Amino acid sequence: MQLTYRGSVNRWECDENDHLNVRFCEQKLYQTLLAGLLAEQCIDAHDLPRLPSLIQRQHIRFQAESRLAAPLGGYFTAVGHDEFQVLVELRNEVSGLVACSMLCDFGATAVAHRLRALSQRVKPEAIAHAWPRGINADLALHALTQAQAIDLGFRMIGAGVLEPAECTTEQQLLPYYCMGRISDSMAHLWSAIFPESEASGNEGGAVVEFRRTYAGTLRTDDPFQIFSGIIEVGPRVQSFAHLVFNQRTGACCVNAQAIGLRMDLKARKAITMNADALANLQAQRIRLPHRDPKSAVR
Repeated sequence: MQLTYRGSVNRWECDENDHLNVRFCEQKLYQTLLAGLLAEQCIDAHDLPRLPSLIQRQHIRFQAESRLAAPLGGYFTAVGHDEFQVLVELRNEVSGLVACSMLCDFGATAVAHRLRALSQRVKPEAIAHAWPRGINADLALHALTQAQAIDLGFRMIGAGVLEPAECTTEQQLLPYYCMGRISDSMAHLWSAIFPESEASGNEGGAVVEFRRTYAGTLRTDDPFQIFSGIIEVGPRVQSFAHLVFNQRTGACCVNAQAIGLRMDLKARKAITMNADALANLQAQRIRLPHRDPKSAVR
């Protein structure tokens, strides 16, 4: 894999878990992606402001923590696969461990064509650490209205207006700011489910896998709302669904799925839910409608 990014973890990039927050993980992965695409002449500088609108789906895995001041290297390679054309990952440059990885699908765009021409088919075992594990299909709920989402049990956990600093010079929302908006909103979901735990300040949340698909492009000054809910429940890990609506148009522009866990911030380990907590989660689980695998993304 080609080294296309180098940097480190800053204090202001760390969250309540005292490790690199997901939005900044993705920002560094995005830097790795841009530099790799430019180096391989899959895009030129004029393409950078519109690149977010060319991405059809992203699949991100978080394999290891990145703590304060960790030196990170970003690595890029094209992969000859039907669903994803490129893989980028961050590694701790001291330990060599993969910290996080991102697979991207550019659909039927010229970027995807150039990546396919560039790549040789990578053996699955060579990138098994980055390949989808707990999320193997798109959410395919872009056709839902907000009223339908609420009827299914989704809660509105985030809202706001997109600022110019979150977007490219062509006013397209950068993917890592989409991640950041969802991440910022999760406390509202957890506090609705476990108000006592959130009030104590002793627990936090961590994401281990994340998949996003797009059916539209959010832009500067667009008002938005995020609707989320729990779709799978386990003693240690839970699965979530997130829908991001453009309030100006009413369209569901972003579907996302995440697998996460609760963290004991003092012991720095995952929390195993007891029977009462599991029952509470099960009672609030969303029953998703039948998903059409052919549902179109943009």
